[in-house]
Amino acid sequence: MATVDPPEGTDAGPDAHAAGEADAAGKGDEAREADAIGEAEYGPGGYLPPRAAARARKIVLREQMGVGWPIAAVVAGLAIVAITLPLVLSSGGEPEAPFVDVGAIDAVPAAGSAFLDAGAAEVLVVRGTGSLLAFLDASEGAAFCPASRRIEDGERAWTVQGRLVVGEGSSLRPVAVSAFEDRLFVNIEEPAEPLPPNVGQEQLGC
Repeated sequence: MATVDPPEGTDAGPDAHAAGEADAAGKGDEAREADAIGEAEYGPGGYLPPRAAARARKIVLREQMGVGWPIAAVVAGLAIVAITLPLVLSSGGEPEAPFVDVGAIDAVPAAGSAFLDAGAAEVLVVRGTGSLLAFLDASEGAAFCPASRRIEDGERAWTVQGRLVVGEGSSLRPVAVSAFEDRLFVNIEEPAEPLPPNVGQEQLGC
């Protein structure tokens, strides 16, 4: 008995339909497996290994900054040299006029102060703060007080910047002071302007 093929475009029957679905399912599984293999080998879309990603970021940043960033770094370095070089050079020798030699640094107690003769005037030199300070217009008897860390004369007190904070009167005029080897030098010809007094409820410490 002869068999007759179904006409084109008609359903080939349940067996053919099941075979088609199995085929599609198989292809879907293969596609998912291929994607999984690809991700395992190369990572997800847009992924770079950490080292490669860091290198790429540096390249992008340099391209965005262009040649400006190395030039800016050089300019900043030159500015620092320009500021520090004069200080280094000036600290290499004995201070020149208008600085005058006022005596040995040992004439001033390391934790206190002393009056030294600068020729035209006496200056109060303070070492008790850990750095050298010098003032004009300090009254006789004025000295550094370790307890209050101020300059006091028994009736008045000044901060280590020379500002009057206790009693009546005026602030002290700071002058430049420098040490070279074991000698002290001050410049009394160019004193700084005294700070305005700020008398309040402060008490004497010495």
